[in-house]
Amino acid sequence: MSALLARLLDDAALFPPDRVPPDGVRPDRVRGERVGLDEALPTYRRVARHPAAGRFLCPASRFAELRTRLVPEDLLDLGLVADTGIQDLSATLEAAQGEPRVRVTALRIPLPGDADQARAAAVTIARLPSGAPAHIEVRPSPGWRDALDRVAAARERGAPLGAAYRTSCAVERLAAFISACAERELPFVLEGGQEGGREGPSPVHALLAAATAAAGAGEGDVRDALSRADPGDVITDLLTLGEEEAVGARRLLSAYGTPGIETALGALRPISITG
Repeated sequence: MSALLARLLDDAALFPPDRVPPDGVRPDRVRGERVGLDEALPTYRRVARHPAAGRFLCPASRFAELRTRLVPEDLLDLGLVADTGIQDLSATLEAAQGEPRVRVTALRIPLPGDADQARAAAVTIARLPSGAPAHIEVRPSPGWRDALDRVAAARERGAPLGAAYRTSCAVERLAAFISACAERELPFVLEGGQEGGREGPSPVHALLAAATAAAGAGEGDVRDALSRADPGDVITDLLTLGEEEAVGARRLLSAYGTPGIETALGALRPISITG
């Protein structure tokens, strides 16, 4: 199972799309809260050596704050997220590349949700900074399939690009995205968590959906994989995957960002030989 799980989970503690409000707390208050780096960084340090742990995702707008929390022993695999737009990303990337306690191994650039996705993707690709692989996050808005075409075309020309998507959308939309990426042989990352009270499929569901799509199954089968009610059944199916099928799944699903990485790692134990 090492090929299936290796560096699967990115730590997205700084990016919960929507935190579940405790009893008696207004949802708008919770959504406005930010996870503190004093909470998020120690958690990532605890799990960073786990074989299934991937990058620490940091908004570009908070990188300066992150630097003040680093210790001499740190060497973080960092994913920079262009939360304030691509226009500020180059300067932040340059600063991060000059920081010896982090190594930037990925960029993530969300497209504006209210823009035509194909046009926004074209502009973003033209302005991409060099120096790290990038995933362009498309939204379920008009032009999203054409946006994937543009990302795939740039990748074919040698650009280190992939796609990204949030799992908190409707399952039908997520299945359509995964199937569209499989058709284009386009790797993607997913961002888990809750948004609008809706929680997306878990990492194990995402793995099974990726394996299903990579095997050439149709969009309906991918949707069924994402919709499984019993995680135990999902794990059973994952345990039957051969090495080639596992590699195919991960060739599509590069990473899954989770706001609760310790919990997510625990959920992988039944299919992990590494504990």
